[in-house]
Amino acid sequence: MKINPKLKKDLKSFLLDKIHKEQNRIQVLSADVLGVDEKKVLGKKFSELNWSQADYQIDRSIIAGIIIKVGSKTIDLSLMGSLSKLSYTLYEID
Repeated sequence: MKINPKLKKDLKSFLLDKIHKEQNRIQVLSADVLGVDEKKVLGKKFSELNWSQADYQIDRSIIAGIIIKVGSKTIDLSLMGSLSKLSYTLYEID
C-alpha cells in the first residue's frame, strides 16, 4: 500500500505539534480555588513555564497545597503527597 508523501508529511507534522503542546501543558491541582496573587507567585517561582495556557483544577483529596503537572513531570507540594511519602518511609523502616 502506497501512502501519499504529502499526507504522510502533514500527519507527522500534526502529531509532532500535538506532542509538543502536550509536553508543555501545565495542569495545577489545588485543594481550593487559587487567587490572582497565588497564581502570580507560581508564575514567578516557575518562570520558565508558560502559565498563560495553565489548566487550574480543584481536587479536595490533596487536603492542602498544590500539585503541578508539566507533561510527564509532577511536582507534588500537597499535604496528601507529604503524608504518603512519610507513610512509605515508616513502612520501609519496619
